[in-house]
Amino acid sequence: MKILLISPCQDATHRTPGALQIPQIALQLVAGLTDPKHEIRIVEEEFVDLDMSLSPDVVGLSLMTANAPRGYALADHFRAKGAKVVLGGIHPSVLPEEAAAHADAVVVGEAEEVWPQVVADLEAGRPKPVYRAGPADLTNVPFPRRELGRVKRWLNVIPVMTTRGCPYNCEFCSVSRIYGRKIRSFPVDWVVEDIKRAGGKVHLILDDNVIGRPAYAEELFKALKPLNIYWVGQASMSFALREDLMRLAYASGCRALFFGMETVSEESMKRMKKSFRDLQDVADGIRRIQAAGIRFHASVVFGFDSDDTRIFRRTVDFLMTCRVHSVTFNILTPYPGTRVYDTLKGEGRLFTEDWRHYNHMTVVFRPARMTALELAEGQLYARRTFFRWPSILRRFATHWRHPVLYAGMNLAYRHSARHAHTPVAPGWDKQA
Repeated sequence: MKILLISPCQDATHRTPGALQIPQIALQLVAGLTDPKHEIRIVEEEFVDLDMSLSPDVVGLSLMTANAPRGYALADHFRAKGAKVVLGGIHPSVLPEEAAAHADAVVVGEAEEVWPQVVADLEAGRPKPVYRAGPADLTNVPFPRRELGRVKRWLNVIPVMTTRGCPYNCEFCSVSRIYGRKIRSFPVDWVVEDIKRAGGKVHLILDDNVIGRPAYAEELFKALKPLNIYWVGQASMSFALREDLMRLAYASGCRALFFGMETVSEESMKRMKKSFRDLQDVADGIRRIQAAGIRFHASVVFGFDSDDTRIFRRTVDFLMTCRVHSVTFNILTPYPGTRVYDTLKGEGRLFTEDWRHYNHMTVVFRPARMTALELAEGQLYARRTFFRWPSILRRFATHWRHPVLYAGMNLAYRHSARHAHTPVAPGWDKQA
């Protein structure tokens, strides 16, 4: 069979700037699970155009919430041409009934346990409507078919995965629901061999928390050191408490980490049970991480019920004081499958369920202590203020040892902020 695997973009007319694009590995892993007798093609729409004239036998689409409408449109297009369509990923896993209206089969959960059976059933002409899979055993997984997913990216960053699962149960995140609260690990020698096969110099570790299992992280960092690679990833703020892991991470090639700092509101920090519950501890942690040579990329979220209009200036001032490398300013998004979605929907505070706007950058609900428009304008103010030229130049003194990474990310965020519109979904002004 001819199998086309697609990761849709959210909007085919507007793609993410190159320095901010995040490469994926999911479809390459699915390809690795597929019998080699089948002809496979992978298209990541964020990077390349999709040829709509293709006529595959099977189309598999991996969907997040924001790109689900685009994915459904593609699914309908290829079904009309006679292809069998399979939908998987986080969004179909939490809303399988919705996805089923656009597919011949829906995969709920991780693909490793069911994908070979899905392909066999499609080949036999007897696909099941839904395939449900639990957490996969990662100790015996084929290597991803990286040759199928190679596209030209900024710095040629190669995606890598070492663990799945998250012990935390954040109200705005569905990771633990989909991947479980127990952290599972790919064997370290498997990860090392995968990186060697990839043959690149710069890697992105996609784990939700690369130090979630400290003993495993220590083993991994020691194994990566001889490879002479560079990598970036994501970690919890508890990383700042482990100077031994910071040294090992840097020696292994780590040059930047994404941290879910979320908020500068100590009220919110305590409610979310963060590792650090006051701003001085957070500031000290940022200082220790950056002193270790690891660039600190902060992720903050605006729109918690404790937030009022003062939160935007307070956040920018704090991040500037700490001289953080870069930051993503998110708007609280009630993704389906999360507790915050259930809460806001139950309280009648959602003013749209058009999934195109569920992208962590657009207001889709009525905040508690400000209007939806004030939240949108405040987020845009924070983005534009933090990435003004004086801010970029002021922080450069702390990050001059990595000028390419610093300039690339900050200029990309500056460009994105300057061209952004007020991020509020239609219908906000009709909400009582």
